[in-house]
Amino acid sequence: MNKPRVTAVLLLAIGFCIAPALAVAADDGAMKEQQMPVPMQRDHLFEERAGTWKATCDEMEENRIYCRMFHIEQFGEWKAKNFIQVGPAWTPDSVGFVIATYQGFKAGTTVTIGIDRHSRHKITAPKGNNLMISPDIAAKILEEMEKGHKIVVTFNSHSGVRHLTLAELGPYQALLAKVKGQLAKNSRGTNAQ
Repeated sequence: MNKPRVTAVLLLAIGFCIAPALAVAADDGAMKEQQMPVPMQRDHLFEERAGTWKATCDEMEENRIYCRMFHIEQFGEWKAKNFIQVGPAWTPDSVGFVIATYQGFKAGTTVTIGIDRHSRHKITAPKGNNLMISPDIAAKILEEMEKGHKIVVTFNSHSGVRHLTLAELGPYQALLAKVKGQLAKNSRGTNAQ
């Protein structure tokens, strides 16, 4: 991957992790339902929710569009709030898959991602709060998600507690069609709605 693509994916991952962390820190109420927190009030080129999934698209320089979709699940751990955020991020030229958690991954933990009955994707997480999956593995995961029903993610947090996240993919698939419509504007060279 060339340097501009890597930079764009890194910037997406940073934005992917910071906004939910701010929302989690600001929210003192317990979530009764699986709802997406509102990360920050800002205007996006496109923003929509379906179930526990949220999609946003924004413009980069040169009127190029980048998008991201994510599922956020909040939970308590040792009397502290935590979250996991899972989903793809697209630049005009590439796609990646990001998993982020507020308390971070235990160094060397194996993160497993499974869609329905497909074989599990196993990635060793670095110490930190987010994991960016390589484009070749991300492409396989996204292909399975387009046709699948559920995604399961497991990992050990920084404190060593094992987490399991399960998300329905029907709402993801409904939003994906709309995100692809936004990304198609990159090939047409116009971002007019």
